[in-house]
Amino acid sequence: MTHLSKRLAAIFLLLVLGAILAACGGDEPLPTATPTKTAVPAATNTPVPTDTPAPPTATPTETVAPTDTPTPTPEGTPTPTLTPTPVAFLSPTEDDVNTRKGPGTDYGKVGMVTQADNLGVFGKSSDGKWYKICCVNGQDAWISSQFAKLSGDTAAIAVIDAPALTDETRADEVAAAGGGVGSGPGTPGRISIGNVVPAVDNPPSGKYFGLCGLRVNRPVREVAPDRPVLTGSTNPLTGQPIDPARLQERIFVARYGNEPAVNDYFGIGAPDLVFEELMDNLNTTRFTTVWLGGDAPQIGPLRSFRSTTIQVAQMFDAPMASSGAVGPNQVFAYQAGIEDLDERCSSAPYFNNPNGGGYQNRVLTSSAKLRAFMANNGLDKGVTVRPFTFSDTPPAGGQPANRVVVPYPNRGFYEVEWRYDAGTGRYARFSGSQRNPLIDGNNGQQVTAANVVIMDVQHDLTDLVEDIVNSYSVRTYIVGKEGPATIIRDGVAIEGRWRVT
Repeated sequence: MTHLSKRLAAIFLLLVLGAILAACGGDEPLPTATPTKTAVPAATNTPVPTDTPAPPTATPTETVAPTDTPTPTPEGTPTPTLTPTPVAFLSPTEDDVNTRKGPGTDYGKVGMVTQADNLGVFGKSSDGKWYKICCVNGQDAWISSQFAKLSGDTAAIAVIDAPALTDETRADEVAAAGGGVGSGPGTPGRISIGNVVPAVDNPPSGKYFGLCGLRVNRPVREVAPDRPVLTGSTNPLTGQPIDPARLQERIFVARYGNEPAVNDYFGIGAPDLVFEELMDNLNTTRFTTVWLGGDAPQIGPLRSFRSTTIQVAQMFDAPMASSGAVGPNQVFAYQAGIEDLDERCSSAPYFNNPNGGGYQNRVLTSSAKLRAFMANNGLDKGVTVRPFTFSDTPPAGGQPANRVVVPYPNRGFYEVEWRYDAGTGRYARFSGSQRNPLIDGNNGQQVTAANVVIMDVQHDLTDLVEDIVNSYSVRTYIVGKEGPATIIRDGVAIEGRWRVT
């Protein structure tokens, strides 16, 4: 069994694709394994994961990046040309905004633009949701109107035809990122969400399929006979001392946003566990945080949950605190037996961010409010998870890991680096091309962790649309599964396996 560090054991767990290599120490790639590509049914309720040792036998997988080899223009297809003079100008409202070869996320990416860019506008899509611009990486491109600030003669922006979806223009994120693709009806290249999770029998009607009125009032599940409520004074998630009374309450999960528009990550350094996972289109990440011993006066900003959030809640038998989700995800949470404390349905434990900052920063909560809400609604039933195993010294045989880079597919803002401080025995998190530190907005301190666990997890791109810009949902497979893992602690990386039973 691979032991975690007991030194103020905050644990960061990063869910990655098999094709992603994490560089450690002297930037040598860590061994990873390619996940299975078979879609499976939704997982049932399961207790906490355990770590099982395994010799580092996996061989690094070499991913061939798409090349820029020019493709001849098919005969009879005119080459697009741009109007010599733009009719208006556009500046992105955020940094690291994707542009595409056509008006929609089914088209391939051209490149990223930032708020500092001033781009000429040459037309718009028939629905007005996309603008054709120039130039990005020397090419014309399209950008979503959601991220566009216009200037100039905007009334003169004419509707223009969209380019045909061909092998040349179609998005190839799935192949490039190395995600698994299942079979069945639905959008080509994506698994049908109906093949992953069965539909609800006689689904209730109304807002979010009527689930708002069923979540908190649903009968609390009984404690499994082989999982008694824990006693004692040791936190099962960190190995640190804990008030015995806290073990009679309940673990909860809170879902953080993570994007350039987020101003402050309040309380992000306080949870017992933090999962950072890939989501929409396999090119962004968010944080699912797990709270037992940790407390914070402000937690957030909270955003909508995804497949991974539901499975983390299952693993720890925990209610979820979030702000919204599309209808199918609400149904999946209900099927999983999760107490979904969505802000849109249970407003009591939530409040608005006093600093404002738009929808990406709006919703906050606190550990005190959530614990009071759970107690007042009969959701406390004691902690029944299987404890992690900890040790003061790392096992022998690890390779040096003073610097760990996790190059998530969408580089720039989402690339993550962890740097080891031998004085504290902890890893500090940085991200983006500028390697900005992750700061807890409650105390101004950089987020650090005694343990960084990189989990190789199967990811499938589905046909479920998550938002107004057609971001396709990602299905992960954690509950009831296992796979390769790298545990990074005390300046070394130890190969093993993760398992959720």
